[in-house]
Amino acid sequence: MRKSVLGAVGLLLLFTIAIYLLLPFKADEKLYRVGVLQFTKNNLSTLQGFKDGLRELGYIEGENIEFDFAGPASSKKDLGSYMHTLLENEPDLIFASPTPAAIVAKQITQGTNLPVLFAPVNDPVAAGIVKNERAPEGNITGVRLSASDGRRLQYLKDVVPTVTKVLVPYSLGDKSAAASVKMLEKAAPKVGVTLVKKPFYRETDLLSDKEYVPADVDAVLLPREGLVMSRINDFVTVCLERKLPLSTPRFKQVEDGALTGYGFNGYEIGKQSARMAHMLFSGAPVSSLPVETSEDYLFINLKTAKAIGAKISDSILRQAKNIVR
Repeated sequence: MRKSVLGAVGLLLLFTIAIYLLLPFKADEKLYRVGVLQFTKNNLSTLQGFKDGLRELGYIEGENIEFDFAGPASSKKDLGSYMHTLLENEPDLIFASPTPAAIVAKQITQGTNLPVLFAPVNDPVAAGIVKNERAPEGNITGVRLSASDGRRLQYLKDVVPTVTKVLVPYSLGDKSAAASVKMLEKAAPKVGVTLVKKPFYRETDLLSDKEYVPADVDAVLLPREGLVMSRINDFVTVCLERKLPLSTPRFKQVEDGALTGYGFNGYEIGKQSARMAHMLFSGAPVSSLPVETSEDYLFINLKTAKAIGAKISDSILRQAKNIVR
């Protein structure tokens, strides 16, 4: 009798273990709260990639992870209040995107143990977010963009060889814009183009201010910064009307009508940062996660090329990662 009872218990235990092993993987039973601090709507695809990447790792929204996101802040001055609201809900992690949001998240959480993950930041050292990318101090790490704006200027020239004078609109005081402009200034003499740098303000209206884009420029290049890139539709409209090549640093904006770009795919950066979040959730200290660098690709929109009369060589097309037809 005793042996039969023990045997039944043993079978039940084996059955329970088998059922457990057959269950879908879940990160663990803890409910993680992620506060999302975002500046402008440019990086919504990055946030989606972050969520999708976490889901692939077993973090199911509504089950073992929740995202606290009230939408992107429309101005830098609002980021502080957004951040304080996120902290009221006691998050396990802050996901900050892009540079202006990362700066505010660092400032407000400095001296705490709350992990902050940025994705992306143009140059985290120049922006004062970290001092050492290989071993970030404090509570913040993430994904940076590669230093490739000079290469993007070269690709603009390769795609449209007649380009000699390029408008670069930028936000005064924006550290990400400053990093882009610095790279472009260094590359311009080597590429053989002249830069026309022009401040861009929140109140700038490209569609009504017909003189913002000078008559003598033959291309427009957008730096990596939130405000300017948030006006992508206006830049596309103006450049199509003027038949000017438009270069951006992200694929989504080439899909939106820019002629070309060399840079990052926001969605893929989001998935890259999800792997880092998983390591943080698993107990890895922030200082053990070096700042990672995103991959860059060449993008071309052939519909826009046809609309502005630009002929793209086969050799350039073969180098493109993504072609919009």
